[in-house]
Amino acid sequence: MNQHITVGILVTMLFLILYCQQKHGDSTPLKNYHHEVLPPPPDWAQNGVIYELYFRAFTPQGTIKAATMRLPELKKMGITIIWVMPIYPIGTVGRKGTAGSPYAVVDFRQVNPELGTADDFRQFVNTAHQLGLKVIMDIVPNHGAIDNVLTRKHPDWFMQDEQGNFTREVADWSDIIDFNYNNPHMRHYMRESMLFWIREFDIDGFRCDVAGMVPLDFWKETIPQLRKEKEAVYLLAEWEDPALLLAGFHSDYDWTLYHLLKDIRLEKKRTAEAITLVEEKDSLYPQNALPMRFLENHDEQRSMAVFGPAAIEAYATFLFTLPGIPLIYAGQEIGAIHRPSLFEKEPIRWAEGDTTLQQLYARLIHFRRNQPALTRGSYHPLQVAMLKGSVGAFIRQWENTVILVVSNLWGQLATDILIFLPEALKNISDWQPWNSGQVKQYDGNLAIPEMPGYTTWIFLANTKQKDSP
Repeated sequence: MNQHITVGILVTMLFLILYCQQKHGDSTPLKNYHHEVLPPPPDWAQNGVIYELYFRAFTPQGTIKAATMRLPELKKMGITIIWVMPIYPIGTVGRKGTAGSPYAVVDFRQVNPELGTADDFRQFVNTAHQLGLKVIMDIVPNHGAIDNVLTRKHPDWFMQDEQGNFTREVADWSDIIDFNYNNPHMRHYMRESMLFWIREFDIDGFRCDVAGMVPLDFWKETIPQLRKEKEAVYLLAEWEDPALLLAGFHSDYDWTLYHLLKDIRLEKKRTAEAITLVEEKDSLYPQNALPMRFLENHDEQRSMAVFGPAAIEAYATFLFTLPGIPLIYAGQEIGAIHRPSLFEKEPIRWAEGDTTLQQLYARLIHFRRNQPALTRGSYHPLQVAMLKGSVGAFIRQWENTVILVVSNLWGQLATDILIFLPEALKNISDWQPWNSGQVKQYDGNLAIPEMPGYTTWIFLANTKQKDSP
């Protein structure tokens, strides 16, 4: 190590002190729920990777049958959980675009005929199960289409103004109206609708749209009934609030990390801040929580458009080594730039995709699934010093396996990097690279002379070696 690294250490330690003062999200401290212990998620979710599938865009035909034919491809890629976006008939009154939003639901117990039939969906689920895949489906409990079938028989099941007009909380959602959760019959209907899809189609769980806009007591009443029907049902809340996890959800969205990663890509924030954020959130969330972490979803720009070809491998590799459950949105794996509209039929252009990126995602998925340290292991941020650049590092550990992840999520070369190991790991001398890169021991810690921009390196070690003569 040269004398310049001493300067790097001093500068970086100052940065570390400053980082520790920053707070979660909007700088309001997150309430500590860590004393709460949730029931563990199903093993298939704990070890899982979610794939968000939009039937309308997934194939040129835009049908359930066509998507069923492609399920073996997802199995081969290593996907374990298919999240299907809403499959219900879509409203025509106030419809957005020519095809309408799948989140403007006419009937919660029917299949959109444009996608196929109930038997088609039943075959989709059966085929997935035969392949060892799980299927969760989108439920939209907060609102229905303006012409939802319930408006005629049960207008009191919807929110109304003083003149008796149906209303909604979010003005821009002009194709929907909100449900009235003060009505116990409406609550029963929505709960029974969720049970309907479990009983009739054997689905494995739900992604619950804008779950935080639905009264918390509804989830507390409903989720035990879902689990009574199917014990291993998995529940994902589209929201970011530990209170929903305490109400029975396994996962919520890590929007905060996503937006931080976008800022890091723009070099407004540093790599270490993302690593610290994950520790902070996980230390405050209830135990056994399984936050969903992502680089894109149907509400956000495509990850290739946000992070770019030069950086996408580093960010994807970083994300797939974090605790929680990762998400891939169909088309992400081939580097699609265009995000399919929710209001039109716009098939993904698979033939124009990047097969190299697809191979990377498959490799990351299989690596993650074969390493309990990444799906069940502890997570420990490490202090990192450098002369220049934006490098962060952390350890994932399960039993004797230790995985070291080192990331430089800025574009510039980082130099004279020193990674400070905990005392229990200082005697490890053999760090095997999983992808590329090399680390050297330095006074019980690890040194990297140079690390290119937009790089995430993974190293594996075994703690048993420290007992060897």
